[in-house]
Amino acid sequence: MIRRSLIALMLMASAGLCASAQTLLFGAEASFKLPARLSVGAGVEFRSMDWFDNADQWSADVSLGWKPWKWLKVAADYEFIQSQTLSEFTSDGYAMPSYWNSKHRVSAGLTGTWKASKKFSFSLRERYQYTHRPEFRVPQFNDGMPWGNKTINGKSKHVLRSRLQAEYKPYKKCRFTPFASFELYSQLSDVNHTRNRTAGARFCDKWRIAAGTEIKLDKRNDLEIFYRYTDRSDADDGDMRHTIALVYSFSL
Repeated sequence: MIRRSLIALMLMASAGLCASAQTLLFGAEASFKLPARLSVGAGVEFRSMDWFDNADQWSADVSLGWKPWKWLKVAADYEFIQSQTLSEFTSDGYAMPSYWNSKHRVSAGLTGTWKASKKFSFSLRERYQYTHRPEFRVPQFNDGMPWGNKTINGKSKHVLRSRLQAEYKPYKKCRFTPFASFELYSQLSDVNHTRNRTAGARFCDKWRIAAGTEIKLDKRNDLEIFYRYTDRSDADDGDMRHTIALVYSFSL
């Protein structure tokens, strides 16, 4: 079963290799258990654009978790994001070089887990996410000559993310835990602060599916490999249509 799962994952990843709009994601995170069923964590992440052609974004986050019961987890986190926009032309025909901009993201959510059998478990995560990009200026050029700065308006986005995930563990001491998930993004509101324009709620703003496996290296170290397909690329989330990810985790 594990072999078939890994083969299926490799086939999906190979399909992504032949497609456009791909992302490679590398992450590392650490978590530490505290008294009263609390935990704290921190992590970093890097995403490339069209494989290694360009850097897309990097981010760092801190988190706090609480498990009042074995089947329920409450979590909140803050994430600082730096994302790159490639060179482009404005609507007036001026050239803008590639630039980086900062975003701030906070989120809070609940994850409930149901162990259907000794091998299968299912989890449902509901997460509220708020992302804010401050206003900033980017130099622009006309026929190679400096032509002032263009103001990029500040923006805020409220999203509800719902994720259903299934995991399979063949036996208790197995190092591999294959998983598959479906995640739905529902936009609550999208605010352009400078122009004072607001977009209302929109069900199913986008969705994405993922399949991969968690590999237990030892008691404290884990490795997660997965392929993810997103129905719509979103600059606010830094993910493109096809993503292949490798994430290392350390727990203490």
